Amino acid sequence: MKFSFKVVIGTMLIVVVMFSLSGIILIHENFKNSYELQMKTNYDEHNLEKYSIETNINDNLLADGTVNLTELENYLYTLTSYLGNSRKLSIVLNDDSIWNNVPFELNYKECKTSCIKSYDSQKYSILKSTISINKENIEIISIYDISDIFAVRDQNLLKFYIIDAVLIVLCGCLTTIFARFLTKPIKKLNETTKLVAEGNLDIKIDVKGNDEIGELSKSFVKMIDSIKKRQNELELSVKQREDFISNFTHELKTPMTSIMGYTKVLKKDKYSKEDKEKALDYIYSETKRLETLSHKLLDLASLSEDKIILSNINTTDFFKEIKEIASKRFQDIHINLDVKEETILGDKELLTTCIMNLIENGYKASDKEKNIEIIGKSFKDKYRITIIDNGIGIKKDEIDRITEDFYTIDRSRSKKTGSYGLGLGIVSKILALHHAKLNFKSELCKGTKVSFDLEMAENEEK
Repeated sequence: MKFSFKVVIGTMLIVVVMFSLSGIILIHENFKNSYELQMKTNYDEHNLEKYSIETNINDNLLADGTVNLTELENYLYTLTSYLGNSRKLSIVLNDDSIWNNVPFELNYKECKTSCIKSYDSQKYSILKSTISINKENIEIISIYDISDIFAVRDQNLLKFYIIDAVLIVLCGCLTTIFARFLTKPIKKLNETTKLVAEGNLDIKIDVKGNDEIGELSKSFVKMIDSIKKRQNELELSVKQREDFISNFTHELKTPMTSIMGYTKVLKKDKYSKEDKEKALDYIYSETKRLETLSHKLLDLASLSEDKIILSNINTTDFFKEIKEIASKRFQDIHINLDVKEETILGDKELLTTCIMNLIENGYKASDKEKNIEIIGKSFKDKYRITIIDNGIGIKKDEIDRITEDFYTIDRSRSKKTGSYGLGLGIVSKILALHHAKLNFKSELCKGTKVSFDLEMAENEEK
């Protein structure tokens, strides 16, 4: 059953039940009031008739004290004639009827003091009183036509039923229109849901309003945006994984092919001792390359655990150690330090690995003068570290991908310098553990500036 149909049926049931009950109760209350008022009037008239009949009987008793039936009948005839024969009376003397102008058969014993009797589609109110005169019992029975009261009630009920039926039809029409208007946004959302289920996320929801349906549509838009974002992330993740596998396979295939080829050279006797030594040297260099690659991969795996212990690091001492390590590793490098002394929070070993990777990238990107500048300054409530080289630079469209594993800008140059495209991936993960992010600014043939912000110990204490 559709929601709109439920709204129509529910609304109509509520209107019909409430309106019908209130109308019927109101009509019956009016009928009850009219009936009680009429019955009071009838009782008053009956008592008046009873008193006048009793007075007449007492005034015209026979010598022996019995009722003068002739005078009584004359009086009753005069009384009913005066009232236009509209009063129906029945007088019973000692169980014998002495007067009766009632148009239907009346068994007065069935009615003690009052009752209602139907005759020929008419309603009559019967009132009975008993008087005793000289040990004679006289039953005075008054009959009143009260059909008008019931007729008015029936007419009111009939009119009400007609009005109720018209109201039901009108209510059904208006409720149907209202339900369609109310459920129109829901239908739009339902159609949109079907499109989303089919994979179409490039849709717009034109549902406005500040009610619950409007809030639902806004939440649905947020859900679609979240799905699209997640889908893009998954697509990017799949692409990065495919690139990782492809690049990793390539990195393994090249040295393995070389090792296999030179191994065959060593197994043959036709090559000279000098050629075999060259083969051994090449096999050794390729083996070292695989070893370095395995260490890089282990570094990446260990960083995925997201567990580090932050400690206080003095920036002056830290960067002096960095400069000393870099000078020993790269003989022709020149490092210029411009570092403000502060105390930062971090894992010293991981940050050393991070900065050495950045220095190594700048070193490999520089062909002639290998100048690296390291700047450390407090910036707002952070400590900003900037590393500047004078290398070949990076294209703008490649900056977003250089932190991907195995991604290299120039594969031929990377092979020459022994780069595997894992350095910036490791750096990015280390900084993520420190709640920091790499920022690149680069110009081709001019160099690259890399910066990131770390927490200061003073701010952590505050």
